[in-house]
Amino acid sequence: MKFRTIFSLVLGGFALTAFAQGGYQDGVDYYNADRFEKAKTILEKTLNDPSTDKAVSYFYLGSLDMREGNTAAAAANFNKGKEANPNYGYNYVGLGEIALKNGNKSEASDLFKKALETNKKDASLMAAVARAYFNVDPTLYAKEIDKQIDKAMKVSKNKEAQIYVLQGDMLKTTDVGAAAGRYEQAMVYDEEAGNINPEAYVKYANLYNKVNPDFAIAKLVELNEKLPNSALAQSELAEKYYDGNQFTKAAEQYGKYIQNPNHFQGDEQRYSGLLYFGKKYQESLDVANQVLAKDPNNEYMQRMVMLNKAALKDFTGAEEAAKKLFSHADAKFTATDYTTYGDILGELKRPEDAVAAYTKAYELNPEKNKQILANISSMYTDLEDYQKAAEYMQKFVDAGDASLNDYFILSNRYKNLGVSLPEGSPERIEAANNGIKYVDMAIESAANKGPLYRNKATLMMVRDGAEITPALVETYQQMLAAYDENPENKEKYRDAYKSAYNNLANYYLKAGDKEQARAYFEKFLEIDPENEALREYLNKM
Repeated sequence: MKFRTIFSLVLGGFALTAFAQGGYQDGVDYYNADRFEKAKTILEKTLNDPSTDKAVSYFYLGSLDMREGNTAAAAANFNKGKEANPNYGYNYVGLGEIALKNGNKSEASDLFKKALETNKKDASLMAAVARAYFNVDPTLYAKEIDKQIDKAMKVSKNKEAQIYVLQGDMLKTTDVGAAAGRYEQAMVYDEEAGNINPEAYVKYANLYNKVNPDFAIAKLVELNEKLPNSALAQSELAEKYYDGNQFTKAAEQYGKYIQNPNHFQGDEQRYSGLLYFGKKYQESLDVANQVLAKDPNNEYMQRMVMLNKAALKDFTGAEEAAKKLFSHADAKFTATDYTTYGDILGELKRPEDAVAAYTKAYELNPEKNKQILANISSMYTDLEDYQKAAEYMQKFVDAGDASLNDYFILSNRYKNLGVSLPEGSPERIEAANNGIKYVDMAIESAANKGPLYRNKATLMMVRDGAEITPALVETYQQMLAAYDENPENKEKYRDAYKSAYNNLANYYLKAGDKEQARAYFEKFLEIDPENEALREYLNKM
């Protein structure tokens, strides 16, 4: 299975759920970094925590409603924020943005004025007003935006980080370099004030991720060093490692991140997938089971249990997981699901069921899944249905992309078929000839030709019966020449040598060439010195 493909299978369809409740600030950070769905989940989950500043949370929940076009819900949240803390000016900014969106510019101006009166020297609040104008119509309200930016710059002596973030957001679609410069200024000025601005780091990294991922990652590593407990920092670094194909580091980082209370179920699922592809099967299985303990019908983690148990050779457990996976009537199954199930059933000595699973896999995309034809062929061999075994292996080879080993396997399929047919029958001869054809194709380019010549010799005997033909003699001689290139082969392929020497000796004996026959019998005796019957026969020759 391709690495990226599995994550659509591991992550697809999960409900976005944060587990143990962490601080609401993670929700704020996610919102500011444009991770809105995660922001909403965390802000809602932490709303009633004793440590939550409800005025802040309601403002960001209202801002999320605005993004979704739900001004009524947004107004309700902004008003709740006002009630929680009338001196937190941002909720007036939110209400002002609603008024502006509704065409009530005068009402919006009054609300913005009320917001700024809560803290007349708060440059970040001025930046929020500028952003509200920008959100509604950056062209129509360009003068108002510039006015608020100028005021914030003056009050902060050009050091207000939120102005630089806003300017970065305004520029990022037209001038990436200039936008990056603004985000970098936000980082610098916030840190001069003793703060760390994760929003600026993440937006900066996102700009560079496609053109210079290593640079983006380095910036997020820096952020994690400065904010080691930030869910946003941890998750963004994990995702960038993944995007950059640094899967080992991604797995390590996800392992850290899922210890954060504000991680998500999808993060656990991705972590399980990364561990699987890192061949850490038991660890991947443990994570999948942790998810299933909370979400027992999670088909994606049932898939991971099946894959991991198969990799760990717990085929009974893998089959149980496969049954749970395939019980999801509305799920979308892949060729890999069915192929893995076929592998499992094959290991459980149920080749007929394995054929059914492999066939489903193949039928999903015959062009892409050609290799599965070879799997089906193998199962038919186990079923001793040699006709179908040869037929499916032939289909695989005919589909293209066959290797030398595939030719060798196909020659064996024809050999098995030939042996199963009546001796001397046209069908047996045809099967043997087909086998010889493919073993010859393998011999052309093979480095180790000896085993191939041996297979060819066997196919000749399947075709020609007990008769030792000149063609068989030639094949044995080619086999011996190939094996003799390495002296160790005499022991490694001892049976092949014995078969060749015996058949060659008998061929020359029948031809009346006793000298050649004796030579081959003596060679036989060299590798089988305990063969007293042959020794006695030679003494009488």
